Amino acid sequence: MRCVIYARVSTKEQQAEGYSIPAQTKAIRAFCIDQGLTPVAEFIEAESAGKAGRTQFTAMCDYLKANAGVTVVVAHKQDRLYRNFRDQITLQEDLGIRPRYVIGDLPDTPQGEFVSDVTLAQSKFYLTNLREEVKKGMDEKVAQGGWPHRAPAGYLNDKNTRSLVIDTRNAPHVRYAFERYATGSVSIKQLAQELFERGFTAKGGRRRSPSLVHNMLRNPIYAGLIRHKGVIYPGTHPALVSVALFDTVQATFEPKRNGMKSSTRNVFALRDWLVCAECGCKVTAERHKGHVYYRCTHGKGECSQSRYAREEALFAEVEEVLSRIEVGPETAAALIADSLRLDSRAAEEFQGKRKTLAARIEALKARSSQLLDTYLDGMVPAETYTQKADELQSEVRTLELSLSNLQKSDFVKTPLVEARIKQVVGARERFAAADTQGKRDLLDTLLLNLEVDDRHIASYQYKRPFHVLEKDAKGAFLHLWWAILDLNQ
Repeated sequence: MRCVIYARVSTKEQQAEGYSIPAQTKAIRAFCIDQGLTPVAEFIEAESAGKAGRTQFTAMCDYLKANAGVTVVVAHKQDRLYRNFRDQITLQEDLGIRPRYVIGDLPDTPQGEFVSDVTLAQSKFYLTNLREEVKKGMDEKVAQGGWPHRAPAGYLNDKNTRSLVIDTRNAPHVRYAFERYATGSVSIKQLAQELFERGFTAKGGRRRSPSLVHNMLRNPIYAGLIRHKGVIYPGTHPALVSVALFDTVQATFEPKRNGMKSSTRNVFALRDWLVCAECGCKVTAERHKGHVYYRCTHGKGECSQSRYAREEALFAEVEEVLSRIEVGPETAAALIADSLRLDSRAAEEFQGKRKTLAARIEALKARSSQLLDTYLDGMVPAETYTQKADELQSEVRTLELSLSNLQKSDFVKTPLVEARIKQVVGARERFAAADTQGKRDLLDTLLLNLEVDDRHIASYQYKRPFHVLEKDAKGAFLHLWWAILDLNQ
């Protein structure tokens, strides 16, 4: 019976790891001889099987369509052939091809088809879970002040430290862009042309588009901050511009939105955070004779809350609310010091578990390699080899999943604790000194569900995990010290 051989690794970097392409093809050819199969073509690629549409897989399907006499595809194991149901349907149902595997080969029966579907579902889950773990890893890196992506213009990725370093060639152009636009005397289009004339170009020497320049000026990374999923984190990389200059540039953008002279005219600091304690409707704001007043919208009908609250009075109450969770420098230092002591022990535990899992995985892979050698030398029957290889591979996959799930953030908490503390240090003073947008940003980080009753804030909630920092009227923490250390939530 004629067949085709298919071998795959996920990436080109993986060709030298685990079962390399030569090892796969060697085992497949030996399997074909043992099973009386005659290979007529080989398809080799380094590409993920998580999604349909691989280059060599598609070429193999085209070959099988054109050669009706070839009805079998042989791979090392199922997850080398595919890890998604679309490719399975294309190969088996649309083309009528039977897959055979060196490891995990199944009979052409309903029971074999059922086991194949279950195995494929497991492979798909493994990929999906791994993708989620990668996202968690990125979230953890950002929380610790790291940048998980390609370096933006003005920076370079340092492969040794896995951090951002200043690009001495382009950083001066970035600084110039911020300083020039902060003057308010140049448009984005004009600035893009000036940068091009100064030698600040995109790949191939092309002029950077106005939209790219606009995005660059909006990116807080140049002020030493990282925006990730809508939240701003302090970064560990060197800043190219000061926070004050960055804020000035953001303010320069405001008058240009929607062609209005001032986009802040109808933006109020507390609107969107206040609700009526009586009817639950949003509290709106309006300006009258130079002052801002807040009132219930009465959107649900009858409500007795008809009096207006002055913005200055509500500001004072918000400041009081914020003062109950802000911490001073001494308390912040004590929290971080205690967290570091806990992390020192936790880091040892983390590294110990990683080493244990990695050692077990390597030992199992070594056993798999020895088993393959004995099989290829004819010392082990195909049935015995397949059964034992399946057991070893299943155990390796379970341990690899455990290793990928093992996150440093589960053990080391201080970076997140420190980042949270920075957000509340001097919260009251920062709110009082901030402009309208700055006040809104601070509220968005720390508070929610502020209810207004008879022109006063009647109730409120602190966003998690900041609620653990709440103090009573005398300034004593309401939560235990060790609960407060759990600011990594």
